[in-house]
Amino acid sequence: MRRARWMDAFSMHRAERRGLFVLVMAIAAFGAWIAWQRGRPPDPALVVAAEAQLATWLAEQRSADSLRARSATDTAPAADSLFAFDPNTATADEWRRLGLSDRQARGVLSYIAHGGQFEHRQDLARLRSLHPDQVARLLPFVQLPDRPEGGGADRAERRWTRDSTRTWTRTERPARPERVPLELNGCDSAALVALPGVGPSFARGILRYRDQLGGYHSLDQLAEVYVLKDKPEALARLRTLLRVDTALVRRVPMNSGTVEELAAHPYLRWKLAKALVAYRRQHGPFRTVDDLRGCALVDEGTLRTFAPYFSVK
Repeated sequence: MRRARWMDAFSMHRAERRGLFVLVMAIAAFGAWIAWQRGRPPDPALVVAAEAQLATWLAEQRSADSLRARSATDTAPAADSLFAFDPNTATADEWRRLGLSDRQARGVLSYIAHGGQFEHRQDLARLRSLHPDQVARLLPFVQLPDRPEGGGADRAERRWTRDSTRTWTRTERPARPERVPLELNGCDSAALVALPGVGPSFARGILRYRDQLGGYHSLDQLAEVYVLKDKPEALARLRTLLRVDTALVRRVPMNSGTVEELAAHPYLRWKLAKALVAYRRQHGPFRTVDDLRGCALVDEGTLRTFAPYFSVK
């Protein structure tokens, strides 16, 4: 019985045996071709061309390395070309003569233009645009006094003495102006980004959803904004920074709007918009919000959320 089962598993008719023979011969021929290709010596012309390309590439790499090394050597000024200078008054040309790049020179001048000053020669290390090797090379030529030992403590003591000569009282301190909440339906993205904790991503999401709704009628709708979902801290902060003017809400014309116009509202969408337009054609124009209850697809939740955007004009 078991032998018969094995024989049945390998029993094939003539067409199947012929196909198997062709398949085995094709596999054998493909294997023989692969073995012949692997044992075949490479074409001498291809080897010479590949060696020539490799030599060209190596020569280009060596040339580029030597050019970079030469440019780095040329950029760094020699020790005898440096000169004494005051970093507070040095010009851009003088900084370049001292070995700084144009970008570094602009950074130093911008630092000085924004109120930065060098009191001691060690202050040159505060410039993040300068490499430590450049600072070490330039320090002997800075025409400023060395920082005294314990200078940080001395400065702190002098600053405390100077500030402590005046005792501020609570009544003398200027009162912080009270922040006025920003009106959400009429503001732009710049005004939103100016609020603390509101970045460009939050501003874009809030304004995009405002355009889809036609305006916010409640701050609770901010929880429906995609970028604010699952962010209760951000929503709580926005409630203290924003307010809504419901008079600016753009309402949906229920008696004249097409299916496409109604479906564009997030609270209606396509299926409900088609049902409302069909109900309007069959029963006449809507007169009040309660007339929407006649449509079978309108539930209480949809009616409650959409009521502020309903218009029968």
